[in-house]
Amino acid sequence: IQEQRKGCTSHHNLTIHIRKRRTGKMRPGTGFQNRAYRSFMVSGCYKILKNGFHPQQPILIEHCCLMAMGNSWDIVVKCRQHSNQRKRIKNWQDVMEVYPEAKVERKHNDIELTLPVLTENLEVAAFGVPKENDQKRMQMAIFGKDPKQGCNWKIRVYLIDDSTKAFKVVCEKEAEKGNRQLTTLSGLFVSNSKGNIRIEFTDLDPGWQIKGDKVKIIYIKDAWNSPENSANFPFCVFEVSHVDRTKQQFFCGITVSHDDDSANTEMVAFFKQNRGVRIKLPQKRKNSPTKPPHDNNVEVYGFKI
Repeated sequence: IQEQRKGCTSHHNLTIHIRKRRTGKMRPGTGFQNRAYRSFMVSGCYKILKNGFHPQQPILIEHCCLMAMGNSWDIVVKCRQHSNQRKRIKNWQDVMEVYPEAKVERKHNDIELTLPVLTENLEVAAFGVPKENDQKRMQMAIFGKDPKQGCNWKIRVYLIDDSTKAFKVVCEKEAEKGNRQLTTLSGLFVSNSKGNIRIEFTDLDPGWQIKGDKVKIIYIKDAWNSPENSANFPFCVFEVSHVDRTKQQFFCGITVSHDDDSANTEMVAFFKQNRGVRIKLPQKRKNSPTKPPHDNNVEVYGFKI
């Protein structure tokens, strides 16, 4: 765009060039890559104790990169000195630069690391740099307490790395809160794009309601960064309200989706209805002890997964 203005003193035409701003849409994936083009931690953090004069046994590191045909993942193993202090003294370094005699062998979803004799405690982890079409393997894991008749029920939906270590640590974390796994895991391939991940409640039986939104979001940046402790994965909480207390069966579907991939699972809960039957205490006879009443008002809670 050109705009011509006449000069006041020189009487020459002054031409001003205005560059038009591009408003075209970005290609999928470019926004996320340009914003955070760096290596991501793609495994948990493994602690290795110094071994004196004995050689180390091979260590198997699970990673969550999708190693499908044509993948372009660039995966390296990094290490740093292990410290109990909150502040880390050293940053992550390529293990081959610190220990040139180390051996790193890639397998399908694992990396086998063999280290030489160590004189200090170490932490090791896998880091990966994805290209535009690469994906990350994740799983939807659902936890909660046993439901109680007529009470609201909170369900915690996690998105965790597809690894045995991640699942085990998250189960232990939820068990400390009194929660347990409510249904089977569902796998999801998370793309290298700027779109966020959707988790949605579907096919909810009558007599039950979701307090708040039925659709919740997990941010893509939280999903791509694996936590060092393999526990602090992103999650969202749904609160189920028991509206019709005469209902004995709970059923719902839960769907997780990102770009062109989605996964779903079903959750069924059965529990016995509390009918509120009153128990009359027997009359106490003279010189005879009172027998305890029979418990005819026992509630049973169970799940069918």
